[in-house]
Amino acid sequence: MEKVLIISSSGMGDCLWGTPGIRALKKTFPEVEIDLVVNRAWKPLFEFNPYLNKIFAYREQWYRQPFLGIQLLGRHYDAIFIFHANRNFKRLLPWFRSLPVWCHQNLDWIPESHRVKIDIPVHGIERRSIMLEKLGVKPDGGQMEIFFDQNTLDESQQILRDHGFSPGKYIYLNLGAAVEGRRWMVDRFTELAKRILETTSWNIVLGGGPDEKGRGLTILGQLDNSRVMEVCSQSILVNASIISKARLMVTSDTGPMHIGFAVRTPVVALFGTICPIGSGPHEIPDSLCRVINFDREEVEGPDPGEFHFRSITVDKVWEQVEKLLAENS
Repeated sequence: MEKVLIISSSGMGDCLWGTPGIRALKKTFPEVEIDLVVNRAWKPLFEFNPYLNKIFAYREQWYRQPFLGIQLLGRHYDAIFIFHANRNFKRLLPWFRSLPVWCHQNLDWIPESHRVKIDIPVHGIERRSIMLEKLGVKPDGGQMEIFFDQNTLDESQQILRDHGFSPGKYIYLNLGAAVEGRRWMVDRFTELAKRILETTSWNIVLGGGPDEKGRGLTILGQLDNSRVMEVCSQSILVNASIISKARLMVTSDTGPMHIGFAVRTPVVALFGTICPIGSGPHEIPDSLCRVINFDREEVEGPDPGEFHFRSITVDKVWEQVEKLLAENS
């Protein structure tokens, strides 16, 4: 293989799960050129990946997709690997001039002969690895990766310095998630933050995407403490750099959780009703992660809904925070 295209057009975690496969592909075939189509929102997380040649931004809106199609139209690839794509990606297939297209999902718009069937529950990282192994790629472990440029490192360092924070001396609380039902409650984040401030010397960074700005300001106002700052308006790569410098991260099962795993920051991860086997920590040592699962028995009613964090109390989270802090002291 001389030139390969990888498609990873869905969520942040789904896209980051592809980084071990990208690394393995490049190590197995050092001369191969690897291009990537990635969701536009997550493109900055890949811009400095040394294993990639070109990165194309994907947008879901049908009227924007022809612009990407035109960019891909004249490019020939020896193989195209769909690491993860939603159904509407099939609108781009007519623009491809390369065969074959491989996938590990059950996408009925890909010939069955090129769908790698995986019948057992495995992590998303493993699914990509299994697909690549079929074509001779040697696995290279499951550690995700994010690479930073010097400007991003300097910018994140300046933000911390402006607030009197030092690397490794703060806890990052990720307030966000893709949907409301996957967010741990504001009052519990506030209570956890108070406990951190009262019983430790650690500072607190309130993070997430721009949509979490309101939550961050609410908590900031309730705490009214110079040892707390919020960074929800910062760019995704700057936020990732700030996470990488944190002593510890507390987050629900959402994209930034995978940033924490990728940059090897200790993470306390809060999971709702989705099983962490397929989307949680993968090859992450216990010293870098604690998972707190939804407890169905503690929730009233037969159907707790898509996510229910009522059973994940501040006491449960604080217990794991203390353990991770002690192990990484």
